[in-house]
Amino acid sequence: MPEPVIDISRDKAVQLAIQQGARWLFFWDTDLILPSDALKKLLAHDKPIVGGLYVRRHNPPFNEMLKFRTDGLPGLAPIRDGEYQMGSLLEVDAIATGCMLVKTDVFEKIKPFQLTIDGVAARPAWFLWTEWRMGAGGMSEDFAFCVRARQSGIPIFCDTSIHAQHVGPMKFKPSGNNTINMAFPGEN
Repeated sequence: MPEPVIDISRDKAVQLAIQQGARWLFFWDTDLILPSDALKKLLAHDKPIVGGLYVRRHNPPFNEMLKFRTDGLPGLAPIRDGEYQMGSLLEVDAIATGCMLVKTDVFEKIKPFQLTIDGVAARPAWFLWTEWRMGAGGMSEDFAFCVRARQSGIPIFCDTSIHAQHVGPMKFKPSGNNTINMAFPGEN
């Protein structure tokens, strides 16, 4: 099921999970290093949508857990180090999909977009990457999914005891002290 477009890949995973009668769908991006107990912890929470804490690996790096803005501007804002308690289960408005566990019944509560090609149904879309389609007014597929989940009344949580490392030219990991720890490949 390889797919070069991330939102299409995620939608295909949803469709397969539903077809197979799965109760859960776990997204784990290949550029994340997770603690060995991450999935066990996420399952124990028994929440509709829950993920682990990690840092975006692009500039500017920030925690991939967000809240709706309260400063009068539209959109989401990162929850920064110091604005939450490390080791807690925090309700948020959006998390990234790189380490996300979703109950499959969530996909029944969030009706997919029905995409069409020239008027013919193409595929249902729960994850829709609008950022590259709309520029600054769009969102990545994971945040767009979370916004729709919150609009449907579905709570989203982040387990801040799960510290994943986002690997790129450097590893970005949550620090707990308002800075981003960076390690070069091969370092912890």
